[in-house]
Amino acid sequence: MSEPTTGAAPTAIDPHTFREALGHHPTGVALITATLDSGEHIGMVVGTFNSVSLDPPLVAFMPDRTSRTFARLREASTFCVNVLAADQADLVTSWRGPESFAGVEWRPSPSGAPILEDSVAWIDCAYHQLVDAGDHYIVLGEVRSLDVQRPTCPLLFFQGGFGGFVSSSFLAPADHDLIRAARLSEAAMEPLAALAAEESADVSLLASIGDHDVVIGTERGSATPTYFEIGLRLPHLPPIGAVHLDPADEAGLARWLDRLPRKDEASRKRCREIAERVAAQGYSLCLVGHAPDQEIWQDVTRYIHGEPTPRRRRQVLSMHLDRLDYYEPDLDPDGTYDVRSITVAVPMAGTPRLAVRMSFPPGGADGATIARWGEQVRERAAEVADLIQIRFGQDRVLG
Repeated sequence: MSEPTTGAAPTAIDPHTFREALGHHPTGVALITATLDSGEHIGMVVGTFNSVSLDPPLVAFMPDRTSRTFARLREASTFCVNVLAADQADLVTSWRGPESFAGVEWRPSPSGAPILEDSVAWIDCAYHQLVDAGDHYIVLGEVRSLDVQRPTCPLLFFQGGFGGFVSSSFLAPADHDLIRAARLSEAAMEPLAALAAEESADVSLLASIGDHDVVIGTERGSATPTYFEIGLRLPHLPPIGAVHLDPADEAGLARWLDRLPRKDEASRKRCREIAERVAAQGYSLCLVGHAPDQEIWQDVTRYIHGEPTPRRRRQVLSMHLDRLDYYEPDLDPDGTYDVRSITVAVPMAGTPRLAVRMSFPPGGADGATIARWGEQVRERAAEVADLIQIRFGQDRVLG
């Protein structure tokens, strides 16, 4: 074995670069729980849980030395590791402390620590050793009992965001709703082609699949180069997706707003106003704004063309938050505007939900022209609903 290299002092590592590089290594997410002698339940979310040894059976996690939650956990002599599932990301982002246990179903482990009913697996441990490791501890736990209770995909932390894992061999070749949407589009494109020709704009049919709008049909009419093409994905990140909201569904509105940064109350308030205006006028309006820089646009383009990562999702969110003033603006009757898009939900029951989007009509339009375009897109969306009802029997929603 070669001797370790000595000599020059190690180069100082920039903390931002360190986090950026290590953030590209996905880690599992777990909730460490314990019950104190007082009966209080403590829970701490970690992304540093690992197996260590089979003989003896040891596991580890690495809390920050300054963590007050870990200081409370340490008051107990045992702890339980809950391996979280991919669909438990909301639990992680909303976890606020002991009161969070009131919102989830759990049962006591053999040591008395909470086991979440929906976790993938649980590992009950006694403290084995606490090791100093820079600004963190390495906590070694001796496994006393464990079980797999929900064999599903785990929750992962990657590039500062949460997500799941699916092996490529298990990926379905096409989503059922997407296949159905493609069939519906066969009956719907004629009125959209007519609108594209009439107004020299691009007109597309979108299908709401999961938490994205997917382009399932498009007609070209604009002289402006556009990135719209079949298969492109637009995430329902506020203010995007407002046309799909039910004004009477406060819970649905809240879920949509929760996709914003949780502490950004100004953006949350503005997006609520946007949703209310869209509901009142019957369409979503976005004006042409400033262009994002090249690096952000590359990330956004890769995201919407089917290469999503947490970093690219944040870039999409950041770009839209920087452009909130261009959505549902107050139009000056004497002003002229360049419209990026007008989007209307197709008034139709069932799934998938559809929308018609007109993009990049001629620039320099006044308020009256924009209002006329909005009404035209609404009329075409109603025609789409009627054509689909005639061909497939899917009922139109009367407004």
